[in-house]
Amino acid sequence: MRAVILSIGSELVTGLSLDTHSADIARVCSALGIEVVRHETVDDDAPAIAAVFRRAAAAADFVIATGGLGPTLDDCTREALAEAMGVALEMNAEALAHLEGWSKTRGKPLSDSNRRQAMLPRGAGVLPNPIGTAVGIAARVGSAQVYVMPGVPSEFRRMLDAEVLPRLRAASPGRATVVRTIRTQGVPESIVGERLADLMVPRRSPHVGTAVHGGMIDVHIYASGAPDEVAALLEADARVVCERLGDAVFGEGDTRLEETVAALLAGRRKTLAVAESCTGGLIAAKLVNVPGISTYFLEGVVAYSNESKVRTLGVSEALIRAHGAVSEPVARAMAEGVRVRSGADLAVAVTGIAGPGGGTSEKPVGTVWFAVADAARTEAARELVLGDRGHIRERAANYALNLLRLWLLRK
Repeated sequence: MRAVILSIGSELVTGLSLDTHSADIARVCSALGIEVVRHETVDDDAPAIAAVFRRAAAAADFVIATGGLGPTLDDCTREALAEAMGVALEMNAEALAHLEGWSKTRGKPLSDSNRRQAMLPRGAGVLPNPIGTAVGIAARVGSAQVYVMPGVPSEFRRMLDAEVLPRLRAASPGRATVVRTIRTQGVPESIVGERLADLMVPRRSPHVGTAVHGGMIDVHIYASGAPDEVAALLEADARVVCERLGDAVFGEGDTRLEETVAALLAGRRKTLAVAESCTGGLIAAKLVNVPGISTYFLEGVVAYSNESKVRTLGVSEALIRAHGAVSEPVARAMAEGVRVRSGADLAVAVTGIAGPGGGTSEKPVGTVWFAVADAARTEAARELVLGDRGHIRERAANYALNLLRLWLLRK
């Protein structure tokens, strides 16, 4: 069983919006053993969309599309699908009833623009949309089954889960491609590749690959087959990956680094404070995304200026004059200062040059110093982070969280 995924919208073609729906659809298909053979993005142009529908239908068993179902004239997916099917648009009684009910519930008259959304290709079925005006469409182009969903994220997600997924599952071949993800931080991709080289050879099953983001490296393990066979294959490779990468592994699946840190703080009953300069509160923001963190995260200070470092954290002016704000002594003093100020068991600090200016030959842009302190000792580390300002801040925040994680693992 094969599928083609279509993303429809000028905003996607021009880069004004990012297409995330295709990835969600592809994951659903892969989990059901349906091979995704192509992703296409097309402008809001009815003839172009119709041509893409025909081409996709000739190449796959399923064509799954998003976008172009709104009430405005540039929303022309309905017209394009009708053209690809070789039928006319007609008022669909179920879609119209949905729109009339929607308008009545809100005490507003049904506009002519909204009424357009009830015009569907003759013979097409309706995919219900309980949270929006745009119903989805189920139809056939040639021998291919076509599903079209709205582009609005909340509406798309609900329709994919409630309407399209069950239909795909019913037609799936009983085999699945399942991905297990091992998440790591602190080991370069080249080292990960060396340690896992024998698992990453071409045409090996399971297939093992890596993806890098925010300084983290995800190891993806792909296996295809019957569900019980897949589970055993994934477990065997996951065990090998974790053994070879050791403490670099911080979680699986969608686990975030800050969630792992929060769990370690809870498990060891440790409280935390954070002092940030170049990351500007990003470490604290990541931590407070974790429910229940208020029990362990006591305080976050953004001491961006030298004056704030002195006034708020008690860093010595002489220390800054002698070594500069981006230095090991200042990072240590920041961590120790915020720990004492807050009364926390543990503190982490970060100070660096995020750019694009401010760098020197001795301290180029991307130079970041980190420190972790408890009542007994303080440790510091330096990292040179490449990239633009946002990239440097993101990687620095993740690096600081990883230092915390490793510190807590040793306790």
